[in-house]
Parts: sequence; structure tokens; C-alpha cells
Amino acid sequence: MPLGITLPDEEELISLLREAQRILSREPQLLRVEAASVLVVGDTHGDVETSLKALEHEAEVKVFLGDYVDRGEYQLENIVTLLRRKLEEPERLILLRGNHETPEMNRYYGFLDEVLSRYSMEVYEEFVRVFSSMSYAVLINGAVLGVHGGVARGLVTLEQIRSLPKGDVHLKDPIAFQLLWNDPDERVAEFSPSPRGPGAYLFGAKPLEEFLSRNNLRALVRAHQPFPEGYRVFFEGKLVSVFSCSFYPISSPKGLLLENGKIKILELV
Repeated sequence: MPLGITLPDEEELISLLREAQRILSREPQLLRVEAASVLVVGDTHGDVETSLKALEHEAEVKVFLGDYVDRGEYQLENIVTLLRRKLEEPERLILLRGNHETPEMNRYYGFLDEVLSRYSMEVYEEFVRVFSSMSYAVLINGAVLGVHGGVARGLVTLEQIRSLPKGDVHLKDPIAFQLLWNDPDERVAEFSPSPRGPGAYLFGAKPLEEFLSRNNLRALVRAHQPFPEGYRVFFEGKLVSVFSCSFYPISSPKGLLLENGKIKILELV
């Protein structure tokens, strides 16, 4: 077990998941955070050591942008650690939904098999309920929006995010789907079909800048893509992408510290 983390037995895990689902389901689809310092963490994909380093940081609030499971070595340890902390400090830890918090991705990228190797299908079904209760977005200090993927075609106001239904297991709404799947691209003017597949898009500077301006926002922070340096700045600083999983070929896991109106790149090592 990494760093002495012990997984609960099935009964204890089901109890943990039901309590986590109860807390997450009460949170609005668009969360609001007001804090002097906020640490933003990208995909961790089973990298529980990086998650623990982030949780130990002195930032007042920690925001994880999704993709806690699939692909990595310690998927269960990672998500269980984060949910345990969420129960302890629900206001200080934000767990957004990523595109891998869905059954479609879990079936092909490892989490379903990982759960069934240790627990029953009932446990996995409880995880699905937890994932479908996670919020899509967070507004940080009224100026920075955090999502897993990016802006969506047809997304005009923050109210549209706020009004998206909670509990959708299968991301039926196209705006919800794109919030978790879209990617920025400097070569795209507005929107272009994404190589990720149907329903996902690449977005350029114009739709991002229009969305930020219309909603009085300064920047968007997101995850979803593993760049070699662990982060990348787009559109003259209006978007910062961060990745936090050491199992990928990146220089080191990164985080974003939002403090004093600035976004600072941190190494989570």
C-alpha cells in the first residue's frame, strides 16, 4: 500500500461512499469559493502520493479538477483518500467531476476492473452515484472559473452551468459533456471537431474571451491534457491547463496556486 494507506472493508467503504454522495449531491453544479489562497490540482489518475502532497499544502482551499481514477496504479487508494478528506473538511476540499468519472471510461480504462478485483459490483455502483453527484465547475474569488475540460458550444452564461441537473450518470447534456471533454487550441478560431471523438470540440481564443468577458471573469483553469511540462498557458494567460499525475511522461506533477490575484505554477513533489 502506498504511504501506509489502508483500504476499508466493503461495509465500511459503502458507508463512506454513501456519506460522500450525500455531501456532494447537496453542492450546487457551479460551486463558489472565496479564499485568500486556493490550490488547483489537475488529473491525478491514481497518483495518491501527489494527491497527498496537494492535501498537505498550506493553501486555504484545495480544488481538484477531476480524473481521480483509471489508468494509474493506486486508483482506489486515491479516490478513497480524497473522499475521506472531503468528509472531514467539506468546505476546504472541492472535488469536481472529470470525464473519467463515468462508467463509459471506467469500463475501458481500468477502474471497474480495479473495484471488482477487491469488492462487489454493489461497491462500484456506489462509486457511480458518487461520481454523478460531483459538480462540473467552480468559481474562484468571482474571477477564475475551474472546469475539467473547457468552454462549450452554446455556453453563454454561468447560470447555464448552475442549472445543469445533478446525478446524470451518462453526461446526456451536450454542454455538460463538453465542459468535461473540450480542449483549447491556439490554431482554432472558434470551435472545431475534436480528435477525441463525437460531441467534443477544440475551442479557440474567441469563444473563450467572449465567455470570460460576458461573465466578468479573468481566466479559466482546467486539466484534461498531459503536457510535457505539466502545465501550459494559452491565449495570452486567459487559460491555464494543469496536469498532476506522475505516471504520465511529464516533467513533474504540477498545481496552480491562486493567490493575490495571480496564478502561480507549483511542483507537487
